[in-house]
Amino acid sequence: MTSVEATGNTLEEAKNRALGMLGVGRNAQVEFEVLEETPPRVRATLVGEEQPYVVTPQVARRTADYVDHFVRRLRLQVQAVLRHSHGRYVEVELVGRDASVLVGKNGEVLDRLQFLLNNIVPRVIEPQVRVVLDGAGWRRRRTERLRNQVIAIANEVKQRGEEAVLPPMPPHERRVVHQALKDDPEVMTYSEGDEPNRYVVISPRG
Repeated sequence: MTSVEATGNTLEEAKNRALGMLGVGRNAQVEFEVLEETPPRVRATLVGEEQPYVVTPQVARRTADYVDHFVRRLRLQVQAVLRHSHGRYVEVELVGRDASVLVGKNGEVLDRLQFLLNNIVPRVIEPQVRVVLDGAGWRRRRTERLRNQVIAIANEVKQRGEEAVLPPMPPHERRVVHQALKDDPEVMTYSEGDEPNRYVVISPRG
């Protein structure tokens, strides 16, 4: 069994850091032992790996078909195309003459549409499924910019030895941050706060 120790300003923060150090989420079987109350210090022991849900090709296709049916009701020249699936995420792109209308100036329309779909799709397809919605490649370009920004911030964290708190992000963008730095031996990431103001913290390891 793997064990790590972590500290934080609060007990919850210490536990989140420990989960980040173990590289697992809250669904993993982890036992916590409080070593100190002030400042909070915990020992986390990984008892069992979480069993992640994985979208099947059939579920991915059903999800994309549902999104396509949904957007076609908007009377725009746009259709939904299945791009990829990984874990519980189904990546769907909106293409067509009016795709930019559903993106908005800074992706705000796309984010709202994605939020709406993620409240509907789990009820009509599978409870674990989540949609990552793109429009005319906007999300793809945004993801690449975000990865580059995160790597630059992580380098500053290494140099200064201080945590960096990122602005609130939707779940799919927080996942980009975690994935971009998950193999970096010098920093770790963990999320804090409540939706829709949940954010990622990049912290030095150790």
